[in-house]
Amino acid sequence: MGQRIRRLRHVSGLGQDDFAKRVGIASGSVSKLENGRMSIPGDVLSGIGEVLGCTPNFLTSAVELAPTTRPWLRAYADAPKRTVDQIVDDCTTAMEAIVGLDLKLLQDSIPHFTGDLMDQSAIEEFAMEVRVAAGLGEGDVVGNSIRAAERLGCVVLPMSDEVGRHIGLSVRANRIGMICLGRLTSDGVPVPGDRQRWTVAHELGHLALHMSQSAPTSAEEASQIEKQANAFAGAFLAPGDAMLEALERLGGRVTLQTLARIKEHWGISIKALVTRFRSLGVIDADHARSLFKQISARGWNKKEPVPVGTEQAIWFIKAIEKAMRGTIDPVASAAHIVGLDRGHLDRWTNWSPPVPAELADVVTSTFGERSTTTQAPRSKAAVVSMLSSHRSRTKMRPKPAT
Repeated sequence: MGQRIRRLRHVSGLGQDDFAKRVGIASGSVSKLENGRMSIPGDVLSGIGEVLGCTPNFLTSAVELAPTTRPWLRAYADAPKRTVDQIVDDCTTAMEAIVGLDLKLLQDSIPHFTGDLMDQSAIEEFAMEVRVAAGLGEGDVVGNSIRAAERLGCVVLPMSDEVGRHIGLSVRANRIGMICLGRLTSDGVPVPGDRQRWTVAHELGHLALHMSQSAPTSAEEASQIEKQANAFAGAFLAPGDAMLEALERLGGRVTLQTLARIKEHWGISIKALVTRFRSLGVIDADHARSLFKQISARGWNKKEPVPVGTEQAIWFIKAIEKAMRGTIDPVASAAHIVGLDRGHLDRWTNWSPPVPAELADVVTSTFGERSTTTQAPRSKAAVVSMLSSHRSRTKMRPKPAT
């Protein structure tokens, strides 16, 4: 019970002194309550529940979960520890509600990486394995990254804004993958859809690649882990063969115009595509640097052309509606049964945009479809050579040990 009180206090954003004043107890009693060193009278328990938005029954619930992991962030450096603690505790509370409501979770089908994390080709091949587990074909566009994560058994929750330098984080709560996505950037504008999709794939990378790895403690370790998750995200959203084939259809030259066309079809930012083609060996460092300079000169670092619409999770709200079938207000009914104020469940299921006028709600018509072009290729032989080379490398890669 003490741990549950501490978690909900963190979720509510209350320090010990403020919490004690609202409940009407001495500030020195908070630590004792949360560490199980002090019995709690019934009237105090009711007061705690009112402050934290729950019933006494929720606080005394017998629901027990496996420990929630820490996100793969450096505390204090990558994000404020208090903010990270708040989000992690919110994930645990959400999982307690899921278990308390007996909601049917989708099977956790995220493959676990057993290869060498320093081997780029091994991560590339593993991303293809995860795509298959998510029901994607070899050259399929990831039409909806959040749905793909949910098909893999993840619970995806909205966050109001960024966490330090990140718009997402992931943990395992009760051994289930959970991804939290910010809806606003640090500038207070909605997160673009292409950045949201990349973040989902990036966090999937953490869940799949780093399950047995603890949070980084040094800048070097954090940088390496981020590079690995980014490598996974690039391969998951933009399979190598498919990217080379797309480039061939568009003439074979990596230009901003070509990248915009590929973005329109695949829903990946132009900057990410520059990095992707660099990792595939299509362009060299100088070419990539030139493209990044052009992107900066055009002001695309903040707002790229070809808007990509944002996505929303559906599993949680659908599971509640199914469990509460026949009720007038499923969310209110679920909140009553589990013993939480409705505000908690709304926070986990409401994906309404904080600033509707700024949200890109329309995806271009060709996104998620096979694009065609009649443009004559300008360096087809070179691209075909790259494609053959990429396929040869893929065939020669050793399978990860099982």
